[in-house]
Amino acid sequence: MQSDIVEVGTELVYQDDRVRIWTLDLAPGQETNIHQHPCDYVYVVLSPGQTETVCIDGTVLPGDDKVGDAVYHEAGLPHLLRNVGPTPYANVIVELVSTRR
Repeated sequence: MQSDIVEVGTELVYQDDRVRIWTLDLAPGQETNIHQHPCDYVYVVLSPGQTETVCIDGTVLPGDDKVGDAVYHEAGLPHLLRNVGPTPYANVIVELVSTRR
């Protein structure tokens, strides 16, 4: 992986000059490292779950994602994602590299 790529998921599975695609898998109670998306992105839910996005400014955003949900986000504040549900949570993140900040 290139050193200038921010790790926003569990595994980088594809990249080119327009998109970067990650898988994200979180066991119950597991959370990502604090990270900041360098570009806008879309995630698609593979395994449903209850999550919390914890922003560096202290904001906590609850999530209740269903299989197939597709959610667009602009690049934003540094944050982490925590699985607060009783089951594994998984999604695919598609970073829109051309929107890099």
